[in-house]
Amino acid sequence: MDWVSTLSVLATVTSFATQFVGLEICFRIVQRGSSSDVSPTPFVIFFVSACVWLKYGLMMSISNVVLTSSLGAVLQFLYICVYYLYTTKRHSFHRLCVLGVGILFLPLCYVNYYEYQPDLATRNLGLYCCALSILCYASPLATVADVIKSQSTESISFPLCFMNFLCAVEWALYGIAINDQYVTFPNALGGLLGLIQFILFGLYGFKKRSRHKVVPVTQA
Repeated sequence: MDWVSTLSVLATVTSFATQFVGLEICFRIVQRGSSSDVSPTPFVIFFVSACVWLKYGLMMSISNVVLTSSLGAVLQFLYICVYYLYTTKRHSFHRLCVLGVGILFLPLCYVNYYEYQPDLATRNLGLYCCALSILCYASPLATVADVIKSQSTESISFPLCFMNFLCAVEWALYGIAINDQYVTFPNALGGLLGLIQFILFGLYGFKKRSRHKVVPVTQA
């Protein structure tokens, strides 16, 4: 096995591992009986991204993409269900889900019913997948304002940030190896976004915010 194939296998294995990081977040939610300080944005964005990448993998007959995306879609849906059971701000969560449905089905309708040139449909869907990948890497930053305000990184999952960073670096290197800009660019940017998240942990550490109220503050 050459080094390019080895890098491909490593990136695929890391992608599998990254899908299970959400379990740590869900266990934390169940243990506390509340989804406070946890943003649902990563769950929704990752679910939409997995579904779109699944469609792309099916169109291109790429078994690894189909396998990893299928697992990701199932797990992210379960994570969303857990969050929904424990959130107290369901109206905000409903709006986020409606937005996610729109982001998911608009491109699928486009490639299925409005674009009759397979090559063009595949290229455009691939570009859309790249954009979603960037959103996935950036989604943990949705709570950055809360982190700075509270000077606590409790609302960011370090395991998720670390695995996203590792996954991004591996796929970016693989993209460079095969000279594919659509693989390289979003993952290289994802690596940079991961560094920003590490900077937050470097500034504020892993300490939890001080709580002066019995009832936790819930973030939609």
